[in-house]
Amino acid sequence: MLIAASFAMAEETATRTYQLPDHGFIQLQVPKSWREELRQPPGPLPPTIVFSSKTGASFKVLLTLLFSVRQDMAMPTPSEVKRNVERAAEGAQRQAVEKTISIKELKGPPVIGYYFSATDRSPKPGEYRYMIQGMLRVGDLAPTFTILTNKGAENINVESLSMLMSAIHADRAP
Repeated sequence: MLIAASFAMAEETATRTYQLPDHGFIQLQVPKSWREELRQPPGPLPPTIVFSSKTGASFKVLLTLLFSVRQDMAMPTPSEVKRNVERAAEGAQRQAVEKTISIKELKGPPVIGYYFSATDRSPKPGEYRYMIQGMLRVGDLAPTFTILTNKGAENINVESLSMLMSAIHADRAP
């Protein structure tokens, strides 16, 4: 219930649509005050969208929009998505403050995914202390995401997860 109340208090959003090479579009409800940078590697490879602050507390949200680059390449099932996130959590635990890292489900039509939170035991100057990392399935996409924050940016986590739950994958722009 607290999470639902937090979503209701989140910043006003705007619908943003991003074209994917030969894979339609993804649409997200992005907080209006966020800066974005689309990083498109050469060729038909999946892009990464980097969201950051225009003002206020520093943060980064990296969203890599994975899709099949070959016909014979299958996208992960929801159970494979969960296993991928579990493996990432095991890797993060080596540097985390937390003794155990739990996997949480992220679900909202038409999104299903998993994520974990970790606190860096000893971040270097200029690095972020808090991380949320996960993977989704939305349409024919399997986006991976990393949310990086420091103290004072807790609302960014709520807004980021809300944005991810709003994802819609379509063959053409709305």
